[in-house]
Amino acid sequence: MKLLLQRYLAAQFIMPLLVSSAFFICFLLTFELFRLMEVLVTRDISFMFVLGLIGNIALTFIPLSLPIAVFFSIIYCLNRISLDSEYIAMRAGGMTKGSVLIPFLFIAAILTISVFQLNQNIIPASNKSFRQKVSYLASSGLLAGIKEGQFFTSVPNVTMFATHSTKYGRNLREVFLHLDEPQGGKERVVFAERGELKFERNPETLTEKLTLNLFNGNIVVKDNVEEVEKIHFEEYVFPISQSQFKDSFEIKETMLSSKELKEVLKMTPKQAREAYDFNTREFFNAKYEYWNRINGALVCLVFSFVGFSLGITGTRGKKNNSGLIALVCLILYYSLFFSLVSLARGEKIPIPLAVFSPTVLMVGLGLYFYKKLDWQS
Repeated sequence: MKLLLQRYLAAQFIMPLLVSSAFFICFLLTFELFRLMEVLVTRDISFMFVLGLIGNIALTFIPLSLPIAVFFSIIYCLNRISLDSEYIAMRAGGMTKGSVLIPFLFIAAILTISVFQLNQNIIPASNKSFRQKVSYLASSGLLAGIKEGQFFTSVPNVTMFATHSTKYGRNLREVFLHLDEPQGGKERVVFAERGELKFERNPETLTEKLTLNLFNGNIVVKDNVEEVEKIHFEEYVFPISQSQFKDSFEIKETMLSSKELKEVLKMTPKQAREAYDFNTREFFNAKYEYWNRINGALVCLVFSFVGFSLGITGTRGKKNNSGLIALVCLILYYSLFFSLVSLARGEKIPIPLAVFSPTVLMVGLGLYFYKKLDWQS
């Protein structure tokens, strides 16, 4: 009978957990998508590329949103069970409060292990993939920047103007092109009746190649000795090399696996700079990231315990104000957490102490509220 009731409690907890997790992830995702909206709507990209980008972002939000989702879901679940007097009936039937707690801790333990495993390699790889895609979008935006009647200067040492342009500047009319070659000491001015931009990209290597083909025009070449040469052409190809717009970005601590971060802990600032080009701030962030990944997984388990202690209402030792207390506990945790991290950044306290102290405090609060539950086991 007890096992059946525990399965019932677990089932009642899972649905609010899924809904709240989806809500918090979508909430955080909304802010990120607003930031990328202009890039997404002005790029000629596939639906699968956008879907992959959203998946990368959503995956990185799991460690942040899941503990909060667990916290409020368990409070909601136990509030409802308490108001329906189901909790009283279970206790009257012989179940201890520890027995009622077990299914919630079991699910939270599974989530803790899952978040820990995700933090090892999967989420860092997702962060890296996201940065690659964003860098790719930024470079592929060259086409979107070409508009008729406006000067285009995104390419170094190149100025282009076209009186008419189709979507993303692929087909141009009455094209003016100024090419400055500082090393060779030459300037080229190109006039053409029409032009075509050919944009090739490799979705696997995330590199691109942009080529401008001009038709029926003239090239005026001027060098340092004031000599001018005019050339007529039927077709002129101006390549933009891949090296100018290749996928390149700085390695961040969030892109490193936990194994790599553990190696960073053993490094000196000079070694970290040589290995990953980390400055002093980034070196601290890498050490903080290692400990925070462990703490982020543990918080799921701790929040479930605190949420259980606050969620049971309507009994002799408990007032019906668990929602307010839960909000205060959450604010207290994150306020203390970021305050201690700031102190650790100033080298006033060790990083592990800053990261784990708020979690230990939450355990203490959970034990306090747990003991206040009536009908002691």
